[in-house]
Amino acid sequence: MFKKATLTINVVSVLLILFILSSRAQSAELKCTYVASMGKPFLARLVSPYDISDVKISWLDRQTPLQVTRGDGKYEASILLGSDVRDTKPGIYTLTVSYFERGRQWTLHHDIDVRPKSYPVQELKLPQAMVTPPKEAMARIKEESLLISNAINTITHERHWELPLKRPVDGIVTSPYGLKRIYNGSPGSPHRGVDFRAASGTPVRCAADGTVILTGDHYFGGKSVYVDHGNGVISCYMHMSKINVLNNQRLKKGDIIGYSGQTGRATGPHLHFGLYLLAHAVDPMPLFQ
Repeated sequence: MFKKATLTINVVSVLLILFILSSRAQSAELKCTYVASMGKPFLARLVSPYDISDVKISWLDRQTPLQVTRGDGKYEASILLGSDVRDTKPGIYTLTVSYFERGRQWTLHHDIDVRPKSYPVQELKLPQAMVTPPKEAMARIKEESLLISNAINTITHERHWELPLKRPVDGIVTSPYGLKRIYNGSPGSPHRGVDFRAASGTPVRCAADGTVILTGDHYFGGKSVYVDHGNGVISCYMHMSKINVLNNQRLKKGDIIGYSGQTGRATGPHLHFGLYLLAHAVDPMPLFQ
């Protein structure tokens, strides 16, 4: 009788210890690549069988909270990330994720090897005023640059985007992301978006659900629209002939935001589409349907 009681106590003790240890064990899993090419986007997902909250990420000196969703018995927080062909050097960078689970805060560190990628050279002939703007245009350019910088640095916490993204026009790509551009014989910044062939007046469609945060007729970008899709995902549409939306307007994926054209610094009718992830311009092509 005594031995049986002792055995029962030992079993209960073991089960209690296992319960305590399991409650202290980390359950969430960070699903993310270990290698990324310069300028290419990638998806990071925090997945757990338990309720997670207060999820925050840090990547390339940018931070943002993440929205948690529930489905198929799991809790998940996802974000699109990437590096900028202009601003990021090849190397090992750490993605840091913090979150609360079962009353305790956890922190995960995930190293990503951002590897160099070679991009071709593109030579363009433009009116010299579009390469070296006249002095009277500099105040306008400075003001527009500030507005654009504020737009692409926008971070709102509610996620509206879903993959795949909607291709804004059906035309072929005439200038891919990352091109080393030379304007009238002078080296310029790399191409931080994608140019699609689009005859003037072609409807331009929104890549994902979101809110218009900036519209304008800019010196370089011409008639342009910037849309916030949440979690630091911003899309932009440039050189349009007409803008079809207003600031603060809510949009659905596929809505017509304007019509293609040749405004601003452009050599012919086309659409320049840009995608910013936490203010880093990335190649959007891998994300289209």
